[in-house]
Amino acid sequence: MSWNDIAQWSPSEVGRLAQRVTEAARAFDAGADVLTAAAADLDWQGAAADAARHAISVLHRGQLDRARELGAIGRCIARLADSMYPLLSVVRDCNDTAARHDLTIHPNGAVAAQFPVYAVAVAEGWETERDRLRLRRELGARVSEAMRRALEIDDATTAALNRIDGGGDSDDDTWVAAEYTSVRPARAVVPSGGTAAANSAFWKSLTPAERTSLMVLDPGSIGNLDGIPAQVRDAANRRMLTLERTRLEAVAQDLGRQLERNRFGGLFDNADAGLSQTRKRLAALDSIASTLDQGGRQLLVLDNSSSEDTLAAIAVGNVHTATHVAVFVPGLGSDVRDDLHRYDGDVAALQRTAEDLLPDGDSVACVTWMNYQAPHMGWSLLDPSRTVISPLAASRGAPRLTAFLDGLDAARGPDPHLTLLGHSYGSLVASLSLRGADTAGVDEFVAAGSPGLGFDDSAGLSVPPGHLFVAEARGDLVADLGAFGADPGGLGGIETISTEANAAQGTSENVGHSDYLTPGTTAQRETALVVTGQSQEVTG
Repeated sequence: MSWNDIAQWSPSEVGRLAQRVTEAARAFDAGADVLTAAAADLDWQGAAADAARHAISVLHRGQLDRARELGAIGRCIARLADSMYPLLSVVRDCNDTAARHDLTIHPNGAVAAQFPVYAVAVAEGWETERDRLRLRRELGARVSEAMRRALEIDDATTAALNRIDGGGDSDDDTWVAAEYTSVRPARAVVPSGGTAAANSAFWKSLTPAERTSLMVLDPGSIGNLDGIPAQVRDAANRRMLTLERTRLEAVAQDLGRQLERNRFGGLFDNADAGLSQTRKRLAALDSIASTLDQGGRQLLVLDNSSSEDTLAAIAVGNVHTATHVAVFVPGLGSDVRDDLHRYDGDVAALQRTAEDLLPDGDSVACVTWMNYQAPHMGWSLLDPSRTVISPLAASRGAPRLTAFLDGLDAARGPDPHLTLLGHSYGSLVASLSLRGADTAGVDEFVAAGSPGLGFDDSAGLSVPPGHLFVAEARGDLVADLGAFGADPGGLGGIETISTEANAAQGTSENVGHSDYLTPGTTAQRETALVVTGQSQEVTG
């Protein structure tokens, strides 16, 4: 099945066919009723009468079988039409996007440029080329997912129709329901390993009933799915928050009973360690719940399985509608259980400062992104995957951040003005997430108190020239380490965010390593200017 074949689908015509088949089923059913009445009214005795009644009875059963088969076919085709509508909307959107940007979608789904792009200014040419590369990559992913989904729908409908054609026990109604099971909403399965753009196309290709089914039956499959609307992720993750709490409470009770029965404690079965870890996760869920209780929040990530710690991302404001979106990545020692409240307070204050700087009609959403296993001190220093002296934790977290940032764009119509904020070791995670010419449509990058960005040249970052900022406060020893590449403050192509007191602005000095987002400080206000797209106002 080619792209052009799918584009020619006509769900309205398929729906009309379903209606005609259903009407034919009713006609057969009515015909069966006529035969039944005729047999009942037959006042005739003898062998010939018995033979006639038998013949009518056989014909009656045949009529009923045909009516049931036609009814099943009609329902199956109607469900096919329902599935076609949202998918065809995705196909048309892809074709419209290709036409607007002089791209061609080939029958096999490949996306190619029709004409080269020319730009006069170097900065303009760089940004234009980056955006075009991203557009081709994302459009290709959407097209690929739409074709996969079309084949899935087509194959499921084919199998269902073949089961009907194979018949069944005409005295058993169960096969009539089974013939279209493959295209029922409960069967929608989220594809694994898809990009944010592909996930967006998948979600948009589902019928409302399929979306509801996923939300009710499998919220864990969509809560962390980059590329789908924030309000959907929030609703799914809030449902998972409740389900996870119930599950972990049962685990804690079971482990507690094991310890009570074991006179050696958890010495030989690690039940004590398991109980401690379970309680830690429950405390992390409590922290998430109490943060959400403040209102105006969206739970965009809830991951209780991919690392030793519970991972999460919470937005203040609506990232699906905000004009400007900022994503904050904390560093060493950050933990959902112990630090989420503090970081959420910081980004909430940043949002308020930013909105005070905005013109009417614009809005800001700020995300605390704690969706990677941050390095810790203590015994973690001996763990290669968590030690702060290694970039491994950052390199593992960076792809998750890249996908999240891609998802913010893919889930929306117009892209937001997107700012990435990295503090301390989090600036390394953020920097690695931006490597490559077409990754993550980030418009601004702010590194605060950074021990290094993993490179000695900013040219490799997917950020427009002149929109990479570094903040280094007096007394911040970490910012002078240069542990992961050269000191960011000394790199070319880097703009500086002031941390000194500014009497004209009425802001105070930032001091030390953890003061960059403190309300009323210069760095916090200048960061807010960057977040709102007013970086030209940064004093440096």
